[in-house]
Amino acid sequence: MNRMAAIMALAMLSAGGCAQSPAPEPFPQEVADAWVERYAANDAAGVAALYTEDAQLLPPDMEIVSGRAAIQEFVAKTNPPGGPAFEIATVETLVFGDHAHRQGSFTVNSPDGTSLETGKFLELWKKVDGKWLIHRDMWSSNAPPPGPPATDTTPDEPA
Repeated sequence: MNRMAAIMALAMLSAGGCAQSPAPEPFPQEVADAWVERYAANDAAGVAALYTEDAQLLPPDMEIVSGRAAIQEFVAKTNPPGGPAFEIATVETLVFGDHAHRQGSFTVNSPDGTSLETGKFLELWKKVDGKWLIHRDMWSSNAPPPGPPATDTTPDEPA
């Protein structure tokens, strides 16, 4: 009988320990959606406001863009009115404490809806003063890298 009581006590302690673990916080999808909306509206300041003060963009084939002010300038230069539109698809999100990870894919469409480019992205989010913001943002195209420059392969003619 003591053995059965010990087993029951352990089972109850185990169940109690599980009940005390808080559920993980959901990924802040509304902030991710706000990025798409602000980008589509050519609101560079609004897009930049979704990043931490010390955020970094890691664009392909370019230097790192550091800080909210530099991000605003980058977005303003690379997103002119009437420019292409983005479609974003989230592949994976993970929230771990005051940080979150999001991985996904994107399609860039011309104003007439023609697909111009596809690619993938990876973001690190950070909760600052209770507000979720993007802390690191990296993306790249799915297009193969350009080949070597063409060279003139015509053989020299004899003189």
